[in-house]
Parts: sequence; structure tokens; C-alpha cells
Amino acid sequence: MPLPVEVGSHHTVWVHPPGGVAHPVRYAVDGDRLVCFGDGILAAVPDGTHVSASIHEIAGGQAVAAFGASFCELAPESVGADALLELLAHVPMGRDLDEVETHIEQQRADRRIVALVP
Repeated sequence: MPLPVEVGSHHTVWVHPPGGVAHPVRYAVDGDRLVCFGDGILAAVPDGTHVSASIHEIAGGQAVAAFGASFCELAPESVGADALLELLAHVPMGRDLDEVETHIEQQRADRRIVALVP
């Protein structure tokens, strides 16, 4: 099933695991999949869990898309650098290209990356 068209024009998805509280996470579109970091509050969500996801207008406005998805852990090397840059766009990455590349690779190695697959 393809991602809802609204996914491409927003930056935050609310992920609601079964029995848990919905949590906002920054996401990026990597090819035909929605990717985000699955650490922090989402660290306890097991691979393969069915979750609810919703995308809202800016600042928690009305929902523009809602869908069920499988929470799928990804091999870090399978996620493109552009998607990681989008996930980290709000974080200082470094003073030069070498520092930026080092920071991206550290994030790739140290953080759990997941896809929300409708």
C-alpha cells in the first residue's frame, strides 16, 4: 500500500503504539517508505508491531492523514544519507563536510532507524 500523499509535505508523524501514548517524531521519506528514529520513547516498540500513525497540520492542528502501519526496524546502511539529513535537519551537523559526514555516520551507527509501512 502506498504512503498517503500528505506524507510528502509534512515533517512530523504521531506514532501511537498499542497500549501506549501517541508520540510525535520527525520523519523523512526515503524512496517509498516513511523513516524515523525508533529510539527514545519508541525504543520499547518491538520490530513488526502494528501502530497507528497520523500526520497533522502544523503545530498539532487537524489531522490530514491517518493510517495503520507496521513498525519495521531497518538496517542502518539501507537508509539514504538524504533521509538521514532530513531527520537531522534541526540539529547542528558540523562546520565542514567532513564533520557533517562523520556526524551522519555516528547517527546511523548509534540510533535505531525504523520505517512505518502502511
